[in-house]
Amino acid sequence: MLDAKLNFKLLEMCSRCGACYSICPSCMNIPGYDPRAVIKDILNGEHEKWLSSRHIWECLECHYCLEMCYQHYGFENAMTALRNIAARKGLHPPQVKRGWEMFVKTSRLGEPALPARKKFGLPEPKASGAEEFRKLYALLQERRAAGNKEDKTK
Repeated sequence: MLDAKLNFKLLEMCSRCGACYSICPSCMNIPGYDPRAVIKDILNGEHEKWLSSRHIWECLECHYCLEMCYQHYGFENAMTALRNIAARKGLHPPQVKRGWEMFVKTSRLGEPALPARKKFGLPEPKASGAEEFRKLYALLQERRAAGNKEDKTK
């Protein structure tokens, strides 16, 4: 599964370099956060243990690693791939589920602070498009369900 998501040749070079480690805000501020260990385990085929780790969710996706990386790859790619796999398996922090539920309900990850917008003379936010998103999401769920039924009959 990771093979399709990650470039192992670039990860191998990444594991030998580590230049981005010293500028990563998470590495500098979160004890025990070390993407180099994650990448080493990915390369050794031992990524499963990281799926339930809080560390894969601590990447800020700030892109500092991409800016520093001479390959323009960065360990952010590894963290994102692991988070996607973990989320599909239901191994995610509760706030990820709450964020997704809010997004499905409102098509936003948070509600704008209307009093603050008014105070600063900002216009009312545009309509969220939540209704259109809900229709598309329902269609996706129907297609997935139909695909699952088709898979079971084979």
